[in-house]
Amino acid sequence: MANQSEAEDLAGQQVNDLFVSFVDREITAMEIFLTAKAQRTAITLQEYVDARLAMGATKDAIRTDLLNDLENGGRIFGEFRNAIKATTNGITNRLRDDAVFSAVGVDSDYRWVAVLVNTCPDCLDRHGRVQSWAEWEGEGLPRTGQTVCKENCRCVLLPAETTALEPIMRNKN
Repeated sequence: MANQSEAEDLAGQQVNDLFVSFVDREITAMEIFLTAKAQRTAITLQEYVDARLAMGATKDAIRTDLLNDLENGGRIFGEFRNAIKATTNGITNRLRDDAVFSAVGVDSDYRWVAVLVNTCPDCLDRHGRVQSWAEWEGEGLPRTGQTVCKENCRCVLLPAETTALEPIMRNKN
């Protein structure tokens, strides 16, 4: 009885350790993505200010334009807001995936399952394919930016032994 309890405790600790390593990786990725998006926005802001000054606009007019852009989700700040939203949604979904991968383990084979509604060509190509965790990690997990849809990806990796998919039937007109 004690050996079973010890084995369960060890298995639970291994799952926890794996999940913590996944979370650490996600936090690092989030820092990189958010920093890059903030830097792109800063460059866009600087370009906008420089161009407006070159065209003769006053600093007060530029300030008013930028505040209006910020309040109304205009070209500059709207793009930044959308990028932040996509990044946080992608990371939130990856954390959910990480919990599944931690529980199932990285020694399993996984099947790529696409939603098949507005699916990008990369995900459509991967749909139904089975690979090891290491192979998927090398090729790119869903929502990690390795597909055309980047953080907007809605695909999932499911344990191969628990999923079976019918082939996609397409009509060519």
